[in-house]
This record gives sequence, structure tokens and C-alpha cells, in this order.
Amino acid sequence: MSCVFCAIADGQLPAHTLHEDEHFIVLLDIFPLRPAHVLIVARGHAPLLGDLPLPARDALLALAERVSRALYASGLGVQGINLLLNDGPVANQHVPHLHLHLLPRRRGDLPALCWRILTRFLPFGRRRLQARLAHEADVLRNALQRES
Repeated sequence: MSCVFCAIADGQLPAHTLHEDEHFIVLLDIFPLRPAHVLIVARGHAPLLGDLPLPARDALLALAERVSRALYASGLGVQGINLLLNDGPVANQHVPHLHLHLLPRRRGDLPALCWRILTRFLPFGRRRLQARLAHEADVLRNALQRES
């Protein structure tokens, strides 16, 4: 399977999954721009927003709002959230499968965010990052359960 998100949805690749429903899988980004960087990924292959079936499109924002509430309530210091959907390669969509980024923000984090944008794909610190992702996944799964 050539699509990484389809492989995750089919259980062929591991992921720090926080939630699953009929339309979406919610997981942590493996190259996070900020701590607790969450992706809402379409369960079925849909490269662009317009390719997403209407029932899923209708459910996307409600799920994003639920995940946002969980991020705020998680105790991870989230003070704001950027919602980002890169729709197409020209819009910087690296994986041609619909996914919405929920990027937690804190006051004054712009320098760290810019640095992470420049260095996110470099291999240093991967072991420490994996431990952090596992911890964040546990915290956010619990927060999402409280929000249901």
C-alpha cells in the first residue's frame, strides 16, 4: 500500500491512535510541530477535501471541536489551537490523503514553532520523541474519553 494513512487505517502501520470512528482516525503526528500535535485522518482514501464523502465532511468540524476540547482539558498547557488543512500539493500537502492538523499553541511559542518547522524531519532525538508521544497519547485518550 503506497498511502501511509491508508496503511495506518488498515492496521498495517503503527500509530499513536487516540480515537476512531466510522469516518476518521485521530492520531498524533509522528513529526510534531508542537507537543500534542494531532491529526484527524480520513478513514477512507480521499486526497482532497472535495473528495471526502459528504457525511464525513459534515462530521469533520464536530470531531475537530471535540478533539480541541480534549486538548484544552488535557493538562498539557494548551492555550490555543491552529486548525490546518493543506488541500493539495501546492498547499504543502505532503501526504495525498485528507488530514486536518490540530496544532496546540502556547503564548510565546512562535520561535520554537519556527525552529521545529525547519528541523522536524531531522533524525536526532527520535527515541525521546517516541516516549513523549506515548505519554501524550495516553493523556489525550483519557481527555477524549472525558469529552464524550
